[in-house]
Amino acid sequence: MTVVADELAAVAATKTSFSDAGIAVRDLPETGHVLSIADRAEGPIQFVSRWAGILAFCAAIGAIAYLIF
Repeated sequence: MTVVADELAAVAATKTSFSDAGIAVRDLPETGHVLSIADRAEGPIQFVSRWAGILAFCAAIGAIAYLIF
C-alpha cells in the first residue's frame, strides 16, 4: 500500500500546472477591446441552459405522473 502512495506522491510532485505547461487560459479582454459574439452570448446561454434543465426535469416528472395516474 505504501508503494502506491509513494508513486502517487511522486506523480503529484512532478505534475505541472496549466500555467507551467504553456496552455493559454482565455480571460476576458482588457479594457478597450471589443467582446466577441461568444463572450457576449455566454451569460444568456448559461441562463437558458439552467432553466432548460429544470423544465426537462419537471416535464419528465409530469410524464411519469401522467402514465401512473
